[in-house]
Amino acid sequence: MRRICVFITVLCLGMTGMALAGGGQAAGTKAGRLVLAGERAVGADMTASFDMGGYTPPSGQSVAINVDILESPDGPMPRIIPGYPVTSLVFETPGTYVLNFRLNQICKTSCGGVAARPLMERTETIEIAP
Repeated sequence: MRRICVFITVLCLGMTGMALAGGGQAAGTKAGRLVLAGERAVGADMTASFDMGGYTPPSGQSVAINVDILESPDGPMPRIIPGYPVTSLVFETPGTYVLNFRLNQICKTSCGGVAARPLMERTETIEIAP
């Protein structure tokens, strides 16, 4: 019984080592670009495109987009529909917005959880006209 326990422990440690070795690889590039396009006016459709220079996540991994509103005028919050490579934004109130765009690569960990690796993060100030 002790040999089986030792064997399983060694096997688990070996698998963990392989998982960690794979996790040390570069997850994309920090040199990505965020391109904001569209009219910067109330009710207009605006897009945020993530250009990672042809980088695609490895098989079995995905990308998550988060847009945090750091500053905004009083009123309804903008409608944000996250997507990769294009996120849609519609602003309902004129004024100055400060948004933080985060693009992360999501992978499963050996413990059944998930891990996020940052691919790109940009803070943008956007002026929305009436």
